[in-house]
Amino acid sequence: MKHRNSWVGLALVFALASACRSEPPETAIEYGEPVGLRMATKRGMPDYEIAVAVSKGTDVGPLVPALGAALHAAVELCPEIVQAGKRGEIVGVWFRVEQGAIGKVETKGVQATCVTGAIGGKPIAAPDKLAVLAEIRFPSDAPVPTAPTSTP
Repeated sequence: MKHRNSWVGLALVFALASACRSEPPETAIEYGEPVGLRMATKRGMPDYEIAVAVSKGTDVGPLVPALGAALHAAVELCPEIVQAGKRGEIVGVWFRVEQGAIGKVETKGVQATCVTGAIGGKPIAAPDKLAVLAEIRFPSDAPVPTAPTSTP
């Protein structure tokens, strides 16, 4: 995983995604600056990027490995995320960390059922009452690994 400090236009996308939610938020959640991750994959899945932001005032740096692993599990277990990404769509994922586990998972761009099953209830080393907002996208230039055709 490589960190990138910002993702162009991410703040606008986050704002639009929040505005598109069908239910009002419990309280207005403020997020800190997003961090971009480039995820290199295997087994025929294209590389992808994740932009992730957490509750304002929380240092996202130490949380990147745990959040990246949780979101990667969702991508690996939910083929509809990859399908949406291949169509050029950005998949939004929101969740809370409460009592050491991921809960209250919501999505935009795919149904929440698979994502909730993939990461909901999973333990995560993160502060309690942490709000997480992530966006997953598959750049059109992302390489797709291929299986070797011959042995070395």
